[in-house]
Amino acid sequence: MSIELSTLKRALSIRLVFEGVSGWATRELIEVIEDYLMERLPLILNNSLEPHGYEASILDVDPCTILPDESICKDSIAVAIYEHGGSKPLFYAIYLWRKGDNTFAFELARLVQKE
Repeated sequence: MSIELSTLKRALSIRLVFEGVSGWATRELIEVIEDYLMERLPLILNNSLEPHGYEASILDVDPCTILPDESICKDSIAVAIYEHGGSKPLFYAIYLWRKGDNTFAFELARLVQKE
């Protein structure tokens, strides 16, 4: 099965940005947002990819192994994209992950086709 990169990028596109005043309530809200996002991210990605015959898995690897020469790899998480039922990744989605005292940002930074 093949998919247009623009279609895949649109299916994986997530952008979540929160900025608030500095304080304990903001930091607590950021923690809740972060926990909920990580709990639901596999479901969100797989629901989006399923109609195209793909599935996703959040990788427990350093994204710098996928993008060794990119500065964004340090503040990122990597997601592998497989054909439904497949075992070898066809693509990697790199999501930028930034968190501060009063800010939180999560967004698709790069889509990498596995060679």
